[in-house]
Amino acid sequence: MNAIDRFVAKRAVRQGRTLIVGSKIHEGTDKPDRRKLFDSAVGVDMEEGHGVDRVLDLEEALPGDIGQFAHVECTSVLEHSRRPWLMAANIERLMREDATILLLVPWVWRVHFYPGDFYRFTPMAIEFLFSGVVWDDPKYIVEDEIVDKPPNLRANGIRWMARSELIMFGRKCSSTS
Repeated sequence: MNAIDRFVAKRAVRQGRTLIVGSKIHEGTDKPDRRKLFDSAVGVDMEEGHGVDRVLDLEEALPGDIGQFAHVECTSVLEHSRRPWLMAANIERLMREDATILLLVPWVWRVHFYPGDFYRFTPMAIEFLFSGVVWDDPKYIVEDEIVDKPPNLRANGIRWMARSELIMFGRKCSSTS
């Protein structure tokens, strides 16, 4: 079981219709098709491809027929959005009351274009972008381990941070939306 699955296993994921944001499986990557983990999942991406059920740009107005979801997964996608505040608002609109969300974003990571790589986010930034979501204690994934914060490392007298991803889990609440 990888770090994402270990992290999710300790949370109460809302069962029901699930939205997988950024579901395209790019050639040459080891990205799993997370739609397979759910009975009723819809994979959306702004490009057609393997793993995509519906082409949708979440920075734009939502189509009327998309509906709402009990759970959303947005893993390694938000940094590719040119306007993440619009994407975050639309993701919240797609969440039913009390829906859960798994969010994963790079913290310390190389630039990686799919099609662009624009941002890195702190937990405070995620809380600001998703103001209708109450978040659990944020964690980081470093070398497939879940940690409270990425370690500072030293090599040849230079301090640097380990490659890491911020992982957060939250629930949409009516008192905040």
